[in-house]
This record gives sequence, C-alpha cells and structure tokens, in this order.
Amino acid sequence: MMQVRYVAVAMIAVLLAAAAGFGAPPAGTGPASSAAPATARAVIEKVTQSALAVLRDASLSAADKRERVRQIAYDNMDFDTLARLALGRPWRTLSDAKKAEFVAEFKKHVAATYGHTTDQYTDEDIKVTGDRDEADGDSTVDTSIIGTKDGVRQEVAKVGYRMRKKDGKWNIIDVNIDGISLMGNFREQFQEIMDQGGIDQVIKSLREKNAAAEKTDSK
Repeated sequence: MMQVRYVAVAMIAVLLAAAAGFGAPPAGTGPASSAAPATARAVIEKVTQSALAVLRDASLSAADKRERVRQIAYDNMDFDTLARLALGRPWRTLSDAKKAEFVAEFKKHVAATYGHTTDQYTDEDIKVTGDRDEADGDSTVDTSIIGTKDGVRQEVAKVGYRMRKKDGKWNIIDVNIDGISLMGNFREQFQEIMDQGGIDQVIKSLREKNAAAEKTDSK
C-alpha cells in the first residue's frame, strides 16, 4: 500500500517552493530570473530545500499553507500530462470537451488533496540521492525522505520525481514512492469507476470529492 503521507511530504515540498522564492514570481515583481536551474536535478535540489523552510515556518497557519499549495500547484505541475497518465488508455477515446472537463476536475482534486496534507508535516527532511535521463527525454530525480521512526532518525521512504521539460521549464508529471507510481495509483482507481459508468462517472466522482473538500475548507 502506498505510503501517502510521505508522498505528500515530497509533493508539498516541491509545490511550496515557489512560496519560498522559486518558481513563478508574485504578481507585480517582474519576469522570472534567467538564472533558473537548467537541469531537473538542480530544480529538485533547490525547491525541496527552499520549501522545507516554508513547511517549518510557524508563522503560517494551516489554512495559509493549504491555500499556497493549491495556487502553486496550478503553476508548477503539468496537469494535462498528469491527467492523461492518470486516466490511461481511455484518454484517447475522449472528445476534446471531455478531456477539458476531466483535467479541470482532476486538477482541483490533486491540489485539494495535497493542500490538506500540509497538516501532516512534522520533521521530515528531503535529500536528493541521484538522477538519470530517460529514453523519451524525461528525467527522473531520486530523493530520500528522512524522518523519525520508533524514536530513530532514518529513511522512511524513497521518492522519485518524473519530470518533463515544457516551454523551457521542468515540470513534475509523476511521483514514484518505493516503487509505486502515483499516477498509476490514480489509474487503477479510475479504471474501476470507468468499468461501472464510464468517463461521466469518473468526472462525477471527482466533482463530488472536490465539493466535499470545499465544504471542509469553509468550516
């Protein structure tokens, strides 16, 4: 079973990095720096360390962190690719309108899911351990999540980021934890729903989850 908590820690670290000064600049600050890291590994190394400082910032409320994750997720993940990988083969059979509808609901679902996991962060560290180029031009950056388990500081999970370059910028398109793909995990869930009611049922399920998340946020 996927250790969702540690996947969340890894994803939060990347998504929150922009809030610590990396990624898309705040409105009104001018264009992004031309000195942005050129390799996928350099991106992950910089954003994880910057983000850890944000995660440990006691001045930010849980609600503030959740909102930052949502907004930053929209700017720092390739949701079109994430959605296509999450749905799998059925993606090819969808009309453009259905694809757009699915991407919109999936985007909200992912952002909401990882927004709420900011509350679960305790004392974990993230260490980049390696990287490799993939045959299709993607890059995978491997990291180790270090946490406290049974009172001992140790590795609690291995997380790999699958990254793809788009418009000159490296974006995350999948997260692999201890050999399990996050998008593959989503694909299994969606396939079960597809078998029951097709893409309309998948979209309906996502829309209901998103509505429930919005109600939780409003409390």
